[in-house]
Amino acid sequence: MQLEQPHELALFRTADAALAFAFNFKHGQTKRSGLAVMMGGGGGNGRGLGGLDGAGQAGMIEGEVERLDPSIRSRIVIARFAPRVLPCACKAACCSGWRSNRDWLLAVSDIVALVREAALAGCTVNFTLRYAIVQRYFGVRRSLVDAATAADVDRHTASAHAGKVIGYLREEERQARYAIEARLKVAGIVE
Repeated sequence: MQLEQPHELALFRTADAALAFAFNFKHGQTKRSGLAVMMGGGGGNGRGLGGLDGAGQAGMIEGEVERLDPSIRSRIVIARFAPRVLPCACKAACCSGWRSNRDWLLAVSDIVALVREAALAGCTVNFTLRYAIVQRYFGVRRSLVDAATAADVDRHTASAHAGKVIGYLREEERQARYAIEARLKVAGIVE
């Protein structure tokens, strides 16, 4: 596939900026621009996109993510850039004001399943430990020792599994970043 030259009117300098915009816009977490605040206007963000324009741009970016092949790469991008939690306005007495982001949870669950065969083939694998390792890779703060204890696995085994999973995920994420950056450049979304 031959890549085109970057478009002069690209809205984003980097793929990371475009992905952060798309996943945060989707969940209504983009901040209004200073001008929008001063003018009292509706939504928007630092890229000057709000309302349907912002939603359309976010949808185009997410569409490119979904076209990544194989599917683990799209899941890695979602797990890296989608927020783990979203604001919750249910006002129930038991609510903390936050709820889990279903898209993030599904991406991590898919990755956990794929890691079993790809990174830990030939090992006796504990789901609880695998899940904790993948969550840790994507930013959930949890001690590997605590994860090993919860999974009833020796800490040395947990460390060995973590090394294999993290090595695999780093390589897959590197490839996913190259692939999504190329797609976003061709689409004229990124410089």
